[in-house]
Amino acid sequence: MPGGVAFVSGISGTGTGEYLQRVVEEARAVGHEHEVEVHDVGQIMREHAERDTPGVNWDLILDADEVQLRLLRSLALQQVASSVAAQPAALHLIDMHLSFRWRAFLTKGIDVHALEPFRPIVRCFVNLIQDLSQLQERLKSTSWGERGILQLLVWRDEELFLSTLYGDMLDRTSCVVLPVAEPPAMLERIIWHPEVRRVYLSFPITAIQDDHSAREEIRQFRDRLREFAVVFDPYASKDYDETYTRPEMLALQKEIGDVARVRDYRFIDQAEAVVVYYPKRVASKGVDAEMAHAHKSGKPIYIYCPEDLGGGPFAVPPSHFRSDPGQYLTLLREHLGRRS
Repeated sequence: MPGGVAFVSGISGTGTGEYLQRVVEEARAVGHEHEVEVHDVGQIMREHAERDTPGVNWDLILDADEVQLRLLRSLALQQVASSVAAQPAALHLIDMHLSFRWRAFLTKGIDVHALEPFRPIVRCFVNLIQDLSQLQERLKSTSWGERGILQLLVWRDEELFLSTLYGDMLDRTSCVVLPVAEPPAMLERIIWHPEVRRVYLSFPITAIQDDHSAREEIRQFRDRLREFAVVFDPYASKDYDETYTRPEMLALQKEIGDVARVRDYRFIDQAEAVVVYYPKRVASKGVDAEMAHAHKSGKPIYIYCPEDLGGGPFAVPPSHFRSDPGQYLTLLREHLGRRS
């Protein structure tokens, strides 16, 4: 499909617009011959509101009557649909919010029936996630004001849930979750290059938290892996790390930990293999849990460790093990390189 549509969602404060502009710049930098268009549904709604109702206070638009909001959403998506029809060969990235927590309750950001015209040409849904502390900081200087970490945690999870649900409703269209801390080249590859395989990188975090050399070794390995694969990095979201330094987040350590664990499992589910990297032999309950999840879902597991990990009869057996870093990368290139 040379063109088509990709719906990109994220809650307010995520910075989806800025991220998508960087994706477009990345696509142009690598020489894409197909045109790319970005449609900001919220901005289009604002243009209609300001044209038809001069003096409207857009910062408080979510206090407007639901009938007015429904009309604005409909007009915006009709305009997007017209642009898509006029440029069928272009890839259209549609930036939108599926939900809002403007007040204490959840409200819709899109009417699902309005997505129906796009059904035949939808490539995927993409849900972008921002770290909780960054969301809080970005929103407090806007009309959203001060927002609690728990409210943002729940709202962000609801947006992901709706992205998955809407994707299922449109003929089980795939939904990819991606932290905005990941390089935009990742989304460029996911959308334009299905031949590039997706892998989840698993590694010990807590056990090497103060070992800068080990962390740098993992970072360098991740960058080498990204030369030939899409790599989902659990460290692209640092919410749980901040529970050790921010009192508001420490009080929610269990909830943030639960969400982080399920999010990492989601990364594994949208990958084709799990690549485990131990810079040294250490115990890691997180890696063990991720390997168990991958094993249950039938994903191959590749492990590097400079020494034998050992393990009892209940340990998850890897598909492949290497103790030499060069041999490990060679193995990964052979097994996880681009599809022909």
